[in-house]
Amino acid sequence: MQRPIEELLPHRNPHEVSALLEAAVHFAEARTRFSPYNLQNELEIGYNEAVAIHDWLADQHLTDPILNTYHIRCARRFVQNNPFPTLHDMTLALNIGDRRAFALMLELERRGVINIGAGFTLSRTKRMSSWGDLTRQLAWVSKKYGKRCEPELLVRTLYVDMFTAIRLAQYGEEQLGLSWKERPRELR
Repeated sequence: MQRPIEELLPHRNPHEVSALLEAAVHFAEARTRFSPYNLQNELEIGYNEAVAIHDWLADQHLTDPILNTYHIRCARRFVQNNPFPTLHDMTLALNIGDRRAFALMLELERRGVINIGAGFTLSRTKRMSSWGDLTRQLAWVSKKYGKRCEPELLVRTLYVDMFTAIRLAQYGEEQLGLSWKERPRELR
């Protein structure tokens, strides 16, 4: 399922988005292989917008998706930290295009991290992350983000579900002395 480009570029109006996409399509037809940096320079836009447009072009089969080690590590973390990982959920969690998520899935299978099942379900070749593994990852996140442990941050960085993120945040607050940046009223 393709996400609409308006979701990827929420701060622009639809006319600007269609003009950017039209210019990007012409650019893609003129060149066979290019990176988001080339798009950024050609369209004079920010890097995040260039990556979103590059993913959209890859979903339209106008270019090849680009994989980097950062996204491979994130995809591995997503597979290890989720009980039932799927291709669609990985696309949404990593906020990437469908073809890049598919290429990541194939790369993880090539590296022996997963096996691809029916309906693009991803089965791990190793065990799922245990509570100890998640708390070690929590310590890494708190170190990187200045002793913060709010659930939204954990969902975004560890790719866990919200229930697990709330449990980890409570553990971090009670056992590790971490703090939430802003605690929602219903969780006080």
